[in-house]
Amino acid sequence: RRVHGVDGQALHYIDQGSGPAVLLAGSYLWDSAMWAPQIAALAPHYRVIALDLWGHGESGRLPEGTASLDDIARQAQALLDHLGIDQVTLVGLSVGGMWGVRLALSAPQRINGLVLMDTYVGVEPEPT
Repeated sequence: RRVHGVDGQALHYIDQGSGPAVLLAGSYLWDSAMWAPQIAALAPHYRVIALDLWGHGESGRLPEGTASLDDIARQAQALLDHLGIDQVTLVGLSVGGMWGVRLALSAPQRINGLVLMDTYVGVEPEPT
């Protein structure tokens, strides 16, 4: 496990393997450990990054000022910048797919492929 500061909070992630980069973006109520079987299968051939969503696993609480999926996508992009990764294949489950799509829309040149599982693509609901 590694850590990088993003917007004043500690963002924990796993970085294993080498080769083309794969970013695993998980669901609420899980941390990066949920991806252990996929990491084991992919790491011999790919550089696999799996992050702990804010408030999950070892990551800090949601950074102040974070108000949208676009903010989370920007924060994930900051991690990719820190790691020197120009392009990824993003695998998003649930909320990971929701912000993964936002990353793909805001920086399409950084996305080699996009895998979406059990997620929603559309307008965020208004806060109540």
